[in-house]
Amino acid sequence: MDQPITERRTKSTPDTTPVARPAARHSWLGGAVFTAFLLGLIALSIRSVSGDLAFVLLGSVGLVVGVFHYVFPGSQFFTLALTNFIGVYACIFVFFLESNFHTLGPMAQGLGFVLPLVAFVGGAWWRAKDIRAIVQARRIRDGGQFDRIFLWMAPVWGIGALTFLVPGHEFPPDMLAEIFIVSMGAIAVIVAFVSRDIAVFLLDAGLLFEGFFQQAARLVLPAFAFLTFYSLTIIMFGAIYTIMDRFMVDPNFIIDGVRRDLTFPEGLYFSLVTFATVGYGDIYPITGAVRFVCAVEIVIGVLLLLFGFSAIIGHAKPGDRRDHGPL
Repeated sequence: MDQPITERRTKSTPDTTPVARPAARHSWLGGAVFTAFLLGLIALSIRSVSGDLAFVLLGSVGLVVGVFHYVFPGSQFFTLALTNFIGVYACIFVFFLESNFHTLGPMAQGLGFVLPLVAFVGGAWWRAKDIRAIVQARRIRDGGQFDRIFLWMAPVWGIGALTFLVPGHEFPPDMLAEIFIVSMGAIAVIVAFVSRDIAVFLLDAGLLFEGFFQQAARLVLPAFAFLTFYSLTIIMFGAIYTIMDRFMVDPNFIIDGVRRDLTFPEGLYFSLVTFATVGYGDIYPITGAVRFVCAVEIVIGVLLLLFGFSAIIGHAKPGDRRDHGPL
């Protein structure tokens, strides 16, 4: 009796394994596109500080991600989480730079930005064996990680908070650059010592990224159906508003302070902001008939959102059961 059970278990294993891999590849591609878009936005934003800093950001991301792919192969979502982590770091860095060190030259800005990244790569290389085991395990760690995260983040944020004392003093440019480099160097030393903890944090974030994108892939079809019906409803009410203005004696709307007939593009725009219950006020109805139609559209919009989200979430739950299968 034991042999048939063993055979059934052996045969069932290959049937479930190939199903998850295409989803993982597609989800990784979606994550990569999202990451590239995010970094592009950040690079364009930080040009207000220094145009060279945008190239430093993109170059640093490429170098760090390339090193981690070489040292820790097979860790796509880990490197995605690392890339986004560098993006978050860039945003925080630019915030402190604009607040306290906006007069620094491009050389000091770039050097200060790369110091913690170089320290992280060096610390990761030093602890490569431990981090490789963490990456290849591909499992979220059991509890006890948040206290370690706050432990290494506290001194980093403390150094950042102390930099707000700088604008109150008139430091010479050379001394200001030295204070900035020393501050970033101190952060780099902390990052080097806690590189393993950062790797654990990034791995957990990467695994959560993977689950998120796989879940999002299952929601594409119901979300598209919802948006299709949403768009058709907006078009229908936009046409109704335009037709009412066309066949009624007086215009029903005030547009940018002028009472006039509504064009169809303006009707679509007004229908969209009404359906979403935004109401910017640049176009608003002044007759009772149109106000009644607006009220109907708002009620339909709220109901559609409630039922639409419920349907999308309900569609995702059977997908979870299909993926895991019967135990």
